[in-house]
Amino acid sequence: MSEQKQVCPNVDKTDCRNTLRSGFTTGTCVAAASKAALMFWLGDLPRAVETTLPTGEKLSIPIFALEKNPEQASAFVIKDAGDDPDVTDGLLIGTRLTFQPGRGQITIQGGEGVGQVTRPGLLVKVGEWAINPVPRRQIEENVREVLPEGWDVTVEVVVPEGKEAARHTFNTRLGIEGGISILGTTGRVKPMSVEAYRETIACSIRQAKAMGEDPVVLVPGNYGEQMALACGFPKSSLVRISGYVGFALDECARGKVPRVLMLGQVGKMVKVAGGNFNTHQEASDARREILFAHLVRFRLPRKYWDAVWQASSSEEAAHLVRQWNLQKKFWDYLAGVISKRVSERTRGAVRANSMIFSLKNGILGSDGTWGG
Repeated sequence: MSEQKQVCPNVDKTDCRNTLRSGFTTGTCVAAASKAALMFWLGDLPRAVETTLPTGEKLSIPIFALEKNPEQASAFVIKDAGDDPDVTDGLLIGTRLTFQPGRGQITIQGGEGVGQVTRPGLLVKVGEWAINPVPRRQIEENVREVLPEGWDVTVEVVVPEGKEAARHTFNTRLGIEGGISILGTTGRVKPMSVEAYRETIACSIRQAKAMGEDPVVLVPGNYGEQMALACGFPKSSLVRISGYVGFALDECARGKVPRVLMLGQVGKMVKVAGGNFNTHQEASDARREILFAHLVRFRLPRKYWDAVWQASSSEEAAHLVRQWNLQKKFWDYLAGVISKRVSERTRGAVRANSMIFSLKNGILGSDGTWGG
């Protein structure tokens, strides 16, 4: 059986990784590779492939390598995340197409380096390959653009270094084992991983709900996660949301999550008490002003005012007010303010409680039954 291989001489990893600042998704990589492999099997030699994105936009994707024999054809693309610090940037992502006479049926499956779903709550069922519905449609659409009549094709997705790359993702937490996921809702990767991170948040929320967790515990990051585990909440109930508080709450409302617990470090939680639902530093601050206003409203004695106002951080301010005999009641009150903000944000669709902690002093207060 004869076999042909082709490595495109004008394409290398450096070239591919600098073509588009916005980058393109793993789904777009697979769609482009699938189309290129089919074109190569049909006799063309594509150096780049015009690929249809889920939005309908066309994007030219460079092809890194091609290979074929009479029954199969393979193609590989170098993932280009543009300016995004995506762990899949620079990965070799490709497909192996197998052909047989038929009626135009397209079957998509995973192979080396592609994960499989082991827990419920994701867009893909347990036991299936971690290839999301939108990329599946994108792959099929691009293959169908050039698939001749009278042929069936099986598309096997291959990511040679996918298993190692997956160690640096949230996949294991989400119940995806053995490799990376094939993702993408628009076909492009926006800089700074905002789209990818939000997709992870949404998946985590769906999964926690599907597993019957009540409450779903929203934490900003590592410290919040550690505190939640120390308080006895199961890991499967935790959703790391970074600063995307509003997005996470909107997803909870959309997914009809019955109850959430907002659990966070004092600085982040003070921002939410002030109505800031994007708590990233560049998006919002005023922690001192918000905290001070609530303390004064709660009748913090004047002798503490200057020290609290001049505190260099919310952590320091929280430590200072420990001397005040009403400080526990104050933090319980502020937790209630945060829960009210959550209710307002979701228009009452999500029942919420809140818990505030300090790195120095542990749980400061809550408006539920979870300690403090």
